[in-house]
Amino acid sequence: MFSFIRTMLVRALSFDHLSERVEQLESKLQRFEKLADENEALWDFLDKEKGIDPLWESTTEQFEEEFPDILLRNMKPYGDA
Repeated sequence: MFSFIRTMLVRALSFDHLSERVEQLESKLQRFEKLADENEALWDFLDKEKGIDPLWESTTEQFEEEFPDILLRNMKPYGDA
């Protein structure tokens, strides 16, 4: 009987630790989602400042000028980046 109670206590403590870890990860995820929203808003602002319509029909020269911005906008950093 004692071993059963001990086993249940260990499982309950493990579950508590797991739920705390999940809450920490959810809070980090919310911060990253806010950063992604801010990033998108910044790019929209910069496009409006440049006078660029997001649905523009581009010529080759316009595309070559905007290509680095497009790559940078869609880049997803991984790790410590």
